[in-house]
Amino acid sequence: MRVFTSPGNKAARRAWGRAFAVREWSKPSGVHSLGGAACLLFLITAGWPAVARAQMPDPRAMSGKSMPTPDLPAGTVTVRVVRDQITNNLSGVSVELHGAGVVRRATTGTDGRAQFDGIPPGSEVHAVAVVDGHRMESEPFAMPSAGGVRTILVATSEGAAAGGAPAPGGTGPSMLPRPSGSVSSLSIGGNSRIAAEFSDDVLQVFYLFEIVNHTAAAVTPASPIIFNMPTGAEGTTLLEGSTKTASAKGARVTVTGPFAPGVTPLQIGFRFDSLGSAAAITSSFPLPIDTLSVAVQKIGSMSVSSPQLTRRQEMPIDTSLFIVGMGPRLAAGSPLVLQLDNLPYRSRTPVYVALALAAAIVGAALWFIAFPGQFEAAGARRRALHERREKGLAGLAALDAEHRAGRIDADLYTARRAVLVAQLERVYGELDLEGGTTPGGQGVAA
Repeated sequence: MRVFTSPGNKAARRAWGRAFAVREWSKPSGVHSLGGAACLLFLITAGWPAVARAQMPDPRAMSGKSMPTPDLPAGTVTVRVVRDQITNNLSGVSVELHGAGVVRRATTGTDGRAQFDGIPPGSEVHAVAVVDGHRMESEPFAMPSAGGVRTILVATSEGAAAGGAPAPGGTGPSMLPRPSGSVSSLSIGGNSRIAAEFSDDVLQVFYLFEIVNHTAAAVTPASPIIFNMPTGAEGTTLLEGSTKTASAKGARVTVTGPFAPGVTPLQIGFRFDSLGSAAAITSSFPLPIDTLSVAVQKIGSMSVSSPQLTRRQEMPIDTSLFIVGMGPRLAAGSPLVLQLDNLPYRSRTPVYVALALAAAIVGAALWFIAFPGQFEAAGARRRALHERREKGLAGLAALDAEHRAGRIDADLYTARRAVLVAQLERVYGELDLEGGTTPGGQGVAA
């Protein structure tokens, strides 16, 4: 499967906005320790980048909605508080639960959740929280007789800013955020990861960053923060879940801020089409990285080395083997050099031989154009594509069956399903070009 290409057919355009499914690594409490770390990882599936963000629901549309959850203890309510993005949890927020007698209070933890226990069945309750002076309330919901209920409250940077007075002049530059705070209070947090995996001889690289504002006030840089991709990188795109203040153009991603206190997610994907049998990839970043974490899929006898990685080990992840490395804090502007050796590499010699043979028989080929035999090759291609389609659909059905039966982890199911959907979109795109699409090709990812 090739990713980050720019296909022109309808099926490919439908796939441009597909989300990247990312399974976070879990991290040990000792930041610099790899021993026994559950340091894993992601399964990354790709859409195409011309439209960088998948059409996912606006988190604000989820705010205040309740969801009965059978696996919670009876009478339990959890209230999650986030800012702008589902991944941006707010800790230390006081949450109230009204409607079950006396008002109950709890404070969100590092996961952004406040929990209330022992709520009587049949009680009609609602949650209330105040963030940046703005009151948020959930819709009232009735407690079920079994299990619990989850709800979420989404604070927005736009909402907080709307309460401020506009700058004089009404329009133009005076309405832009004024520089505030110090960029030195920003860093790429320790939960950030650099991950890479192969598709044939294409290396797909993902920056899964959390930009952390370590102060209690928003920081607005005087100039944008610019992330330049390594030399040779192609198809740079922002992944679903990245901050809305980021934009990608060419091999550059620009983030304008403001950066609210806490975490601002930034997730970037790009590719190297062919690195040959060995390559040195050099990256530098505009902000310091608190703890360096890198994982590269290992194919065959491939090796990864870097002076910035003080610890390395090979770890099985799902059905693949990864080289996982960690290093100390990397200062802003300091180079991160990854030396990759014994890379999977397809020789181009067969291609050149095929071209030479094609040139030698071009006269005969022109003669065959006048006869029906010319369509045999196209028919074979279509048959092969139909076989790939049927195999992909069967795999998708089997995966869905495993999920319904509860035999597969939800995150792993989401990631694998996205891979199969992307592959099917590719097949349907090729069938469009061949003129051989059969009914049922629409809405593969539904």
